Amino acid sequence: MIVVGYPIWIRLEYRNEVGSMIGLTASVCSEADFLDILERCGVTRSNLLTVQINDKDYSVSRLNTLFTKLQAEGRGSA
Repeated sequence: MIVVGYPIWIRLEYRNEVGSMIGLTASVCSEADFLDILERCGVTRSNLLTVQINDKDYSVSRLNTLFTKLQAEGRGSA
């Protein structure tokens, strides 16, 4: 599990299936909520542009861990 003090604010920028850039800001109360947002929005490692948590950039290694967990749960693709 990624250790973070919840709740947190996340800011995602990603490209949707037609290539448009989408921005999302949300309050997240748990890692499960974060994974659910990624899945619902169709965010994958390859279409994700930026991630900020509480106005700080999220490290690539933590992102890789998050997407590995998402894929292991069968909830999306890396």
